[in-house]
Amino acid sequence: MKKLRCAQCGKGTIRPVASPGRREWYKTMEVEVPADFAIPTCDRCGEEWLSVRQSQALDGVLETGYTAELVRLASQQLAKLAGAAVEQKRIEHLLGLSQGYLSHVKAGRHAPSPMLVAELVLLAKDPERRLKELEAFWKRRAA
Repeated sequence: MKKLRCAQCGKGTIRPVASPGRREWYKTMEVEVPADFAIPTCDRCGEEWLSVRQSQALDGVLETGYTAELVRLASQQLAKLAGAAVEQKRIEHLLGLSQGYLSHVKAGRHAPSPMLVAELVLLAKDPERRLKELEAFWKRRAA
């Protein structure tokens, strides 16, 4: 097989590299690249060289990891809120979610949006205050 020279540094050789601990930015956060996913990489400068097909495959594995991380983060924030004695029903009502939606998120049956996870993070920082602010906001809109 012909060795490919790196176009970035001009000196290294491009080789598939699969290793644990690699992270790639995907949408709103860094996501771990599976340890067995090989990325063509220069052995000198570290530049990565993905074909369109390889890039699409990487997007697929990153999307899977991203969705799992959103579910994990949402579940973590919901546990904090439950620890503060906040009912899920109240959260669902104030965020305009259908009843039971957050239970589906915790069970991994629905993937939460990054916006929902961000809202849960903010609510969990000061639950009673933030929930009262939301209630007051919606009441003003109804008046």
